[in-house]
Amino acid sequence: MIFMNELLKRAFFGLIYVTLVIVALQNEQTKSLLLLIFLIFSLKEFSELIKIHFNSVFFPALTIFTGFYLYSNYGSFDVLQIIIGFVLITIYILLIYFIFDKFSLDTVGRLLLALVYIAIPFALAQLIDKKLLLSIFIIIWASDTFAYLTGKYFGKHKLAEKISPKKTIEGLVGGLFGSLIIAYTLFIFFKFEDGFTLLKFMGLSFIIVIFGTLGDLLESRFKRLAGVKDSGNIMPGHGGLLDRLDSFVLAVPFVWAYILIIL
Repeated sequence: MIFMNELLKRAFFGLIYVTLVIVALQNEQTKSLLLLIFLIFSLKEFSELIKIHFNSVFFPALTIFTGFYLYSNYGSFDVLQIIIGFVLITIYILLIYFIFDKFSLDTVGRLLLALVYIAIPFALAQLIDKKLLLSIFIIIWASDTFAYLTGKYFGKHKLAEKISPKKTIEGLVGGLFGSLIIAYTLFIFFKFEDGFTLLKFMGLSFIIVIFGTLGDLLESRFKRLAGVKDSGNIMPGHGGLLDRLDSFVLAVPFVWAYILIIL
């Protein structure tokens, strides 16, 4: 009975999460709002994991996010220069705090880690077309589902036992093949243009799955160092929001780089 209750709770809140993502990514403004909400909650959870004050990293992260928002909606080289300026000013402010002994060198490093690991991926995601962004989420969900099922029934060889004991190489392979099938369906359904061929989209899917898996392992490593099971408890049955977005935050920068290089 307890198991069934947990399963139903997990399914219910998972459905809410999936619905929220799908609905929000139908519009550019709600897309940015969704990413901002994800940024705030993920940054809050990650701040607790690496033991830094949320307030000390929130404003720099919001500044970077706002810069990318302006570039996404009013894109020009001038705005791009402003973004670069925002990032450099943020780094220099942290160093000034260090000079006057407000932050230790260790704290400065943790703050920069939070900006690179959390703030920049969500800021970058604003530059990705909403259909493609939704595809990233769906491919990650498909990869997780197929990896779980394949690993459960066929998994024998551990992928990274010390970090995530349940993950297997067979699960990774199953997740990759399953996500490629879903990616093919998405390519047909969304009718991508702008230079996207089926082969290029499959390559993109491969990037999403591989770096998404590494993102999952990276967050598991952070949680192990912090001595916690979940990054938070905002999603009953799932843990924290970062537990649901760990694959996304590492995959997005590589997706963006792939788009720049291939298209």
